[in-house]
Amino acid sequence: MTPEEFPNLFAEGWALPKSDQFLDYLLPLIDPEATFTQPMFPTARGHDQIATLFRQLFALLPDMTATPTRTAAQHDIVFIESDCSATLGRKPVRFSVCDRFQIQDGKVIDRRSYSDSLPLALRTLRRPSAWPRALMARR
Repeated sequence: MTPEEFPNLFAEGWALPKSDQFLDYLLPLIDPEATFTQPMFPTARGHDQIATLFRQLFALLPDMTATPTRTAAQHDIVFIESDCSATLGRKPVRFSVCDRFQIQDGKVIDRRSYSDSLPLALRTLRRPSAWPRALMARR
């Protein structure tokens, strides 16, 4: 996989059902020693922790979708900006994310996700029906 090919593969992965089919598709694209960093979750290293990170995310937002809107690739770095949507406490939420991926030897070796997590955190706090999922997602 080249950096130029990755945005299409990313979009194909996000189109799959969460979380098992998504992870079955995504993990082979990731180096076994990769690091994933994103707001509201601890840094994940390696396939097991990365799978746990996504399972926690989908426990909180089981119907989450990410639709890439813009991409850029230069050398070994790929940026993908996405519009995300999900249901939180029976109400829709939308937010934007920019992911920065580093590709080395055809695999993702680093991902850093950038978004403003404060609005999502505040929405979670204001929606008591979302609290059980939020607590489960942290396990």
